[in-house]
Amino acid sequence: MLLSPVAYVAVSVAVGLSFGVLLQKARFCFVSAFRDFVAFKDTRVLKGLLVGIAVMTVFWSLQATFGYFRGFWTPAWGLGSLFGGFVFGLGMTLAGGCASGTLYRAGQGYLQFWLVLLFMFVGYVLFAFAFPVAETYYFQTLNPFQGRTLYLSSPLPPAVTGALAVAVGTLAYAFVKGHSQLPDDPSGGTGVASD
Repeated sequence: MLLSPVAYVAVSVAVGLSFGVLLQKARFCFVSAFRDFVAFKDTRVLKGLLVGIAVMTVFWSLQATFGYFRGFWTPAWGLGSLFGGFVFGLGMTLAGGCASGTLYRAGQGYLQFWLVLLFMFVGYVLFAFAFPVAETYYFQTLNPFQGRTLYLSSPLPPAVTGALAVAVGTLAYAFVKGHSQLPDDPSGGTGVASD
């Protein structure tokens, strides 16, 4: 079914607004999930993140089990991945939020996150211009290993691999839940960590 350009824009706006409301109401941010757990023993966002990963794992393993998983592009990895992940994590922490956290906080009117958002876009544009040259001289040199998915790498059937991943995630959830020093459902936020 093809949509008219106006309907396409209307659906895009509705989905975008819905996604923004969900992010804001859940205060969903990868940085705050880990920061709040380490600094404040607040596990609310981290528990949601772990549940989301478990749900995604179940659906991916079901797709692979029933033959709907067609594979997708997986980037090569190596030193570039380790260095890039470190710089990315450091940048997110210094900025005060990941991309999703920055988007909903900018939507709430936090001016510092408008600045973060601006420089995120500047970084994306610079990367787009630099990628053709950097791919040959940087990425291929530092990332010599071919990317693979868990489902394609494992000798086990996808359903078993997914079940094992969910079991590990459940253990992580139990660990996180056991290390919380806050009530399960704090009313009115969690003080310093609340947005």
